Amino acid sequence: MKTKYLNIRKNILVLLLIILGVNSMLAQTNKGYEIMKKNDELKEPDDAFFEGNLVIKNKRGNIKKRKMKIFSKKQPAGFDSFFEILEPADVEGMKFLTIAKKGEDEQRIYLPAFGKSRKISGSGKDGKFLGSDIYFYDLEDHNLEDFTYQFIDEKKWEGKDYFIVEAYPIDKKAPYSKIVNWVCKEDYFIYKCEMFDKKQKRHLKTSIINQTQIIQGIILSVEMITQNHIDNSSTIYYQSNFKINVGMDKSIFTIQNLEN
Repeated sequence: MKTKYLNIRKNILVLLLIILGVNSMLAQTNKGYEIMKKNDELKEPDDAFFEGNLVIKNKRGNIKKRKMKIFSKKQPAGFDSFFEILEPADVEGMKFLTIAKKGEDEQRIYLPAFGKSRKISGSGKDGKFLGSDIYFYDLEDHNLEDFTYQFIDEKKWEGKDYFIVEAYPIDKKAPYSKIVNWVCKEDYFIYKCEMFDKKQKRHLKTSIINQTQIIQGIILSVEMITQNHIDNSSTIYYQSNFKINVGMDKSIFTIQNLEN
């Protein structure tokens, strides 16, 4: 009778440990979501114009530069964006359009030589934008609900305290298995992302925002470096000459404008 009683008590203890473990996992997951929700709630512009510059360095040390002007506008499904490439001559006149949609954004690229645009398929979202380490997928406006989240840890980096939250893409066509977000406790802005590839779960890329600017209470990225650990290449992306909330015409973000 005593042995049976001990077994019952042991089973109850095991069950309690399982419940506590599950509850702990759920708390971690919920904490990750709540942190990312605060990031998602940061103030954003209704529209924005700025100039962008890419400095692309391959594994041999060769450097290519790209200059462009960029427009973006908020609409119910997210941000539409329009890129027009200005320099150098071999890519001048190229244009890139993202139309935010629920589920999957529509992306199109215009090549002057062909005189028309082509749609970028879901399977092509790991394509390199202008040969850089920035994927077409990275240029989409992803929503909070496009990922599931798990809080991992709290760490100090570059003199500031960060929450470490892993994001797992729901979209099966996403090129990453997970994205590790470094969310600053001070302002809930993400200053570092570590991307892991889909097939082998390798640490593929790291993006670090080295410089920001605050305009009208909005935190804007000024300089970001992306290091590709597999290709041994890197891309520095600069943004400047910001114009915020200027009442941008929605006709900019159309296929008709893309192909003009």
